[in-house]
Amino acid sequence: MTDFWLYSALLILAGMLVIVWPMWKLRSRSKADRTALNVALYEERVAELANQLAAGEVSAEQHDSALEEAGKLLLEDTARAEDQRQPLHRGRAWPLLLSAGALPLVVIALYLSWGNPAGVQLAREMANNPVPEDLDGYIDRMERITEIQPENGEAWYMLGRAYLSDQRPQESADAFSASLQRLGERPEVLAQLAQARFFANGNKLDTDSVAALDRALELNPHEPTALGLLGIAAFESGEYAGAINYWERLLAGMPPGSEGARAIQGGIERARQRVQEAGATANGVEAPAAQQLQINVRVELADELAAEFGDDAVVFVSARDPQGPPMPLLAQRLGKGELPTEVVLDASDALMPGVQLQQGQALQLSARISTSSDVMQASHAAEAIDITVSEEQEQPTVLRIDRAL
Repeated sequence: MTDFWLYSALLILAGMLVIVWPMWKLRSRSKADRTALNVALYEERVAELANQLAAGEVSAEQHDSALEEAGKLLLEDTARAEDQRQPLHRGRAWPLLLSAGALPLVVIALYLSWGNPAGVQLAREMANNPVPEDLDGYIDRMERITEIQPENGEAWYMLGRAYLSDQRPQESADAFSASLQRLGERPEVLAQLAQARFFANGNKLDTDSVAALDRALELNPHEPTALGLLGIAAFESGEYAGAINYWERLLAGMPPGSEGARAIQGGIERARQRVQEAGATANGVEAPAAQQLQINVRVELADELAAEFGDDAVVFVSARDPQGPPMPLLAQRLGKGELPTEVVLDASDALMPGVQLQQGQALQLSARISTSSDVMQASHAAEAIDITVSEEQEQPTVLRIDRAL
């Protein structure tokens, strides 16, 4: 900031010179013009007297007397002008000097009031050090940004995430609330706000947090934080089918084989185990047969398409009600490298809590392949096949992915 204030001082000095110098020159010119005028009048009078003497209009004594009188008048006018000028000069110089002296004070006061010195300092710091060295430095920077730009919703959002990483959930929730007020209802902000409240409340979801998560999923059904948090809450409350539903949807949007995907898959397996334990026996009585129904599916990829997709391509196998909405009832996610393979669809693959397979139920099976983790971006699919759920399925239903969407 030293160079900034130095340049500012030079600009203020230049402004003072712009004001003082023209006025000072004007006063000097005024003094010179008054003296020149008196001399010019005297010379004109001398020339007039010489002409009158030559024309015989005045005698030599009259000429000398008038010339002497003109000289006295010149001296008197000059002295009178000097007497009038000096007090005037002293009286007007002080306001001029005071104004020039007050100029830098006024400029500095206005800049401190209307300017943004802290913003200048922060901008220079960010230019010299774009990435803070540690989390504490990052938090300090984001706090300063929110002080300088309190209406910057993105800065509040980043500050909330930093607080959450620093295990300060309550401050994180406050920051996300400030971001939500400025950015409006954005799914990622709603989900992060609910997560911060979840941790601040001893790993429990309150009513406001649940409402925020529901709204986040309304805006973005694939919002990962909301799906993961609702899955945790469902698992903790014993709603294992609901946990599987949320985590399956979350897993569908994660890179295959990633550390996060493996963790979610482990959670799904634990939830399925809890479902099987709860359904296998209830006080020593076997579960109803309807809960044991399943669908065997063989998924294949046409040879001519295999080369078009890398090993990270994702395959989605699903079953839906042909007379109902397009959303699947059951779904599984596979990797392209697993094909051809046989999979089993049952109640543990339900996308919504409470979905069970029923004897004689009509379903439509389909399979799609996508280069990304988004099923909506799938480029090829198998021809949909209508089936009827039965306890005795002799052969698996074959879904061959061979046509473009």
